[in-house]
Amino acid sequence: MKKILALFSFAMIINMTNAQSAHKDSLKTQLSTYSGNDTSKALLLAELSKSYGQSFADSSLIFAMEGYIISKKNHFPKGEQENLNRMGTAYTHLGDYSQALKDLLQSLKINEKIKNGQGEIANFNNIGGIYTEQGDYQKSLEYLYKAKYLSEILNTPSPIILVNIGENYYYLKRYDSAKIFAQLANNMAMNIDLYRVVGNSYKIMGDISFETNQNNLALEYYRLAIPYLFKSTNFIVLSSCYNGMAKAFENSENIDSALYYGRQAYAIAKNKGFAKQLLDASSFFSSFYRRHRNSDSLIFYMDVAKVVTDSLFSKQKLNELHSLAFDEKIRQQELQIEDEKLKEDRRYNLQLAAILIVLITFIILFFILSRTIIVKTKFIEFFGVLGLLAVFEFINLFIHPYLVGITNDSPILMLGILIVIGGILVPFHHKLEKWITQVIVEKNKRIRLNAARKTIAKLEG
Repeated sequence: MKKILALFSFAMIINMTNAQSAHKDSLKTQLSTYSGNDTSKALLLAELSKSYGQSFADSSLIFAMEGYIISKKNHFPKGEQENLNRMGTAYTHLGDYSQALKDLLQSLKINEKIKNGQGEIANFNNIGGIYTEQGDYQKSLEYLYKAKYLSEILNTPSPIILVNIGENYYYLKRYDSAKIFAQLANNMAMNIDLYRVVGNSYKIMGDISFETNQNNLALEYYRLAIPYLFKSTNFIVLSSCYNGMAKAFENSENIDSALYYGRQAYAIAKNKGFAKQLLDASSFFSSFYRRHRNSDSLIFYMDVAKVVTDSLFSKQKLNELHSLAFDEKIRQQELQIEDEKLKEDRRYNLQLAAILIVLITFIILFFILSRTIIVKTKFIEFFGVLGLLAVFEFINLFIHPYLVGITNDSPILMLGILIVIGGILVPFHHKLEKWITQVIVEKNKRIRLNAARKTIAKLEG
C-alpha cells in the first residue's frame, strides 16, 4: 500500500513540477531580458516572488527584496508595496512574524497613500494570515473581513479571503460557519481554476470532518485536496493536509499510513522551511510516540517542537509583534479621526455653500421686488436691514475657522481680531443701511407714484 502511495505521490510531483516550472521559467526568461533596474523589472520580480511563495519561501523572499530595492531607487511606490507585500508573506511562512507584520504595514501605508484598493485587500488578507499563524483568530478575522468588505466595494470578490475566513472559524470551533465559507470559496475557485484555494477548502472540510468524528469522510476530503495542492505547488497546505491524514489514520488504528503521511508532512515542512507546519508535524510525532511508548523518538520530536516554538514565540518576538500591532491600532484610530474630520469639514462647507446660495437668491429677489409696485416701503426697510444682517453674520461665520487656526482658539486674540473687523464693517454696514432705507425706498416711491399717475391718466381719458 505504501509503495502505491509513494508512486502516486511521485507521479503527481513530476506532473506538477512540469506545469509550474513552465510559468517560472517564462518569468525568469523575461527577467533575463532586462539589463537595467527599471520599474518593469521590479514588478516582474514581485510576480516571480509570488510564484515561489507557496513552495520556496526563502527564494520568494530573495526575489521580493531585490524588487523592493529597485522600486525604492526608482521612486516607484507601486513596486515598493507589491514587493513589501511578497516579503511579508515570505516572512510569515518562515515564521518571522514581527518582520512580516512590519513589511505588510509599510506596504499598507503606501497603498493608502496611492489609493490602491487592490493592494490594501492583499495587505489585509496577509496580515490576517499572520494572526492566524499566531493563534489570534479573532484578530485575524477582523483583518480578513476588512479585506472582504473592500473587495465587495471594488466588485472583486476573492475566494482566497473566503477560504481564510473559513480556516479561522475552524480554529474557533465554529464548524458550521467554517464549512459555509470553505464551500463558498470552493465554488468560486472552481469557476476560475484557482487550484490552491480548491485544495485548501477541501483540506478545511477534512479538518472539520475529523474534529466532528467523521474519520472516513475526513480522509475523503484530504484525498480530494491533494491533487489540487500538488497542481498549484501549495506545499504549505499540502504539509498540513498530510498531517491531518496522519492523525486520521492513527485515529482509525492504521499505524503504517499514519507514520507515512506524518513523515511526508514533516519532510515538506523541514525542507521548505515552513516553521508553523514543522511545529504541527513534530507535535503530531511527539503525541504519537508518547502513546506508543517510544522514548527515543519522543525526545527527538519534542526537542524539534521546542526549538521551533522558541523560534516562533520567543518573548522578544511577541513583544515586537504586540508593539507593531499597538502602533497600527493607534494609526488606524488617527486615520478614522482624520476621515471623520474630513467628512465634518465637507458637511460644514456644503452648509456654507447652501447659506451663500440662499443669501444671493434673497438679495436678487429683494432688488427685483423693490422695483415693483406690490411692495410697501416698510417691507423694503425691514428686509433690507435683515439682508444686511444676514450677509455680515455670514462673513463672521465664514472667517471663524480661519480665526481659530490663526489664534489657536485663544479667546483674547479672537476678541481683538473681531473688534478690528467690526470696526471696519460697522461703518460700511451703516452706509449700506442708509442707502437701502433712503435711496431704494425713495426710488420705490417714485415707481409707485409714476404708476399711480398712469392709472389716473388712463381713468380720466
